[in-house]
Amino acid sequence: MARSSAQAVAQVAPVPWIAPAMAVLVSLIDMFAKASSNKNAVRQLQDRCFKLLIVLEDNGKNAPEAERTKALIKPLHSTLEEILERMKRWSTMSAPAQFIKQDDMAADIQTSHMNISDCLTNFQVTSHLDIHAWQEDFEANRKLDHDEIIRYLSDIQNTQVLAIAVQNDTREEVRALMTMMQKCLPDPSQAQDPSHGLEVNLYRVQKATQALLPNLHLKRGEVRRLGQYPVGGNGSMDIWEGMYLNEEKVAIKVLRAVHADPRSHKRFKREVDIWKRVWEVDHGEHTLPLYGFCQTDGPFPYIVSPWQPNGNAITYVKKYPDVDHRALIIGITEGILVLHSMSPPVVHGDLKGANIVIDATGKPLIADFGFSKVIEDITGEPVTQSTGVSNSHRWLSPELCFDNSKMNIASDVYAYSMTVLELMTHEQPWATVRNTPEVVIRVDKGERPKRPEGAVGEAALARGLDDHLWGVMQACWANDPAQRPRIGDVLRYLTA
Repeated sequence: MARSSAQAVAQVAPVPWIAPAMAVLVSLIDMFAKASSNKNAVRQLQDRCFKLLIVLEDNGKNAPEAERTKALIKPLHSTLEEILERMKRWSTMSAPAQFIKQDDMAADIQTSHMNISDCLTNFQVTSHLDIHAWQEDFEANRKLDHDEIIRYLSDIQNTQVLAIAVQNDTREEVRALMTMMQKCLPDPSQAQDPSHGLEVNLYRVQKATQALLPNLHLKRGEVRRLGQYPVGGNGSMDIWEGMYLNEEKVAIKVLRAVHADPRSHKRFKREVDIWKRVWEVDHGEHTLPLYGFCQTDGPFPYIVSPWQPNGNAITYVKKYPDVDHRALIIGITEGILVLHSMSPPVVHGDLKGANIVIDATGKPLIADFGFSKVIEDITGEPVTQSTGVSNSHRWLSPELCFDNSKMNIASDVYAYSMTVLELMTHEQPWATVRNTPEVVIRVDKGERPKRPEGAVGEAALARGLDDHLWGVMQACWANDPAQRPRIGDVLRYLTA
């Protein structure tokens, strides 16, 4: 039974010779009261400390004072002081910090129990307290403590407390807490409770700390599909609506060009490092965050990103033709600059209006970066033959079409210029050329799209496609990749 310090003092007050040890025990009891984690194990340790004091008081009440002080009080005082010093650091930690280090705290509690057992063994006192009986109770209490922590983390009444507390913790502590919460998410094969608080609190901690989940392989039910059918997609991808941690609507992009197998799993795990690096630099300001991928929900893997209600860039400008197109172009340029400024640079590989989304405020975000390379690596097919980009040849640079070159920042710059043309004209590049193979042939001959004329040209000019921007675009689609400007230079040209 747990005791308050006042109750403990009252019980042994008539025994003055035990007062020094009692003072230490009172400090221990007051400190134990601050425990947020391992509460059952703490109560057990507190009770055993008190019983130690009582047992030795019983054994020493008839002993001479000098012998009692030397043989009982000093060792008892020393044992309790050692326990106090060991446990002191836990009383100053926040609840989340204690949760994270629950195993370390349990180890300190276990060591303290062993100190008590050593003390009893030295005094040859076993009749009132079984030296080894505490071990079974200790293991039972550890399980109870773990279950209580999960209940605490699952209680939405603690959401605000957790969100505030983690802002004062270190990055490693926050990651450890989120790891524990993610591992304890309910089994996705079981019936889901939409009101389950663990998902809510994990989501709030994630948002409060601006961190991605520790494990981006989403296999614990972190995301679930909404509806029975996809809501969009293209030749290589189906897009589903989904819910992330029961809190945020997301886009689930099922990649039908590849299969969910060990090879794709290995490749996605490698891509995760890139997603994390981009997130740590950009935090979703210019690039669409990627919340993770899943290999366990159907035959095809999928990736998860925040839902953007305004759709992609090309549908957005067609729906809102009076939007500031130059501002969109500059925002897109800034997003590509984020990717190309990474070390090593991140190559998008499939830039076009359909792979740029517009957030709720009308700001463009670069999406689906690196997917073309992922598909190429998994399928073993060159980018020009891959199903994933078979509808992207109008944006592809000549070296990707004919020289089997690898995707690089120069090929991104070429695709960027075609994307600018697409957004300014509201038409795909080479709009007057019906067949894509003919586009490829013209590019091979060194041809480039002509400057828009007529009504399309007038509308494009009104949107900002002036001589200056046209000159920048022509520089970007130079036939020699080495002659194309860097995206940082493009941004300077546009903002000069």
